[in-house]
Amino acid sequence: MIFEKKTINLKDGRTCILRPVEIKDAEAMIEYLRRVSSETPFLLRNEDEVTLTVEAEEKLLEGKRNAPREIMMVAEVEGVIAGNCGIMSNGNLRRVYHRCGFAIALKEVYWNLGIGSAMMEYAFSLAKEMGYEQAELEVVEGNNRAKNLYERFGFKETGKNYRALKYDDGSYRDEYKMVKILAD
Repeated sequence: MIFEKKTINLKDGRTCILRPVEIKDAEAMIEYLRRVSSETPFLLRNEDEVTLTVEAEEKLLEGKRNAPREIMMVAEVEGVIAGNCGIMSNGNLRRVYHRCGFAIALKEVYWNLGIGSAMMEYAFSLAKEMGYEQAELEVVEGNNRAKNLYERFGFKETGKNYRALKYDDGSYRDEYKMVKILAD
């Protein structure tokens, strides 16, 4: 879905533009994914698993732009993609039509500037406009910064997937399912 750009002021005085992803962002998005995947163990993929070609990424981004009930938002600071978030449909069946998935990530250098909160606020506002009543996400055990942020935004823990992620060293981490009611 294409939505209106929004400018926010960051805690360090800079501005950030929250905007829909564009097809021309494909190469920058691949680099962004590699970067955030290397900075934290809490995302689903390792840096070396970011293998999309520019053409495949362009197709994916075009699909997100054209999907009437999905968004992919980027946070841009001084022309650089600092973060992104997405609202993903759970499908068009009536019994799940009210639910959406949510995901967010930021480059570490942009943490603690208010970008994550601003993206979440805007994304949930757009989700309501699209008719969603609840947002769902998973957060990896140990990712207390993210879990605290989600709880601040009204997410409640609803379950746990044991050993959801397996790391290269053979260790595992659980994943917590969280839900936020969007409807007023």
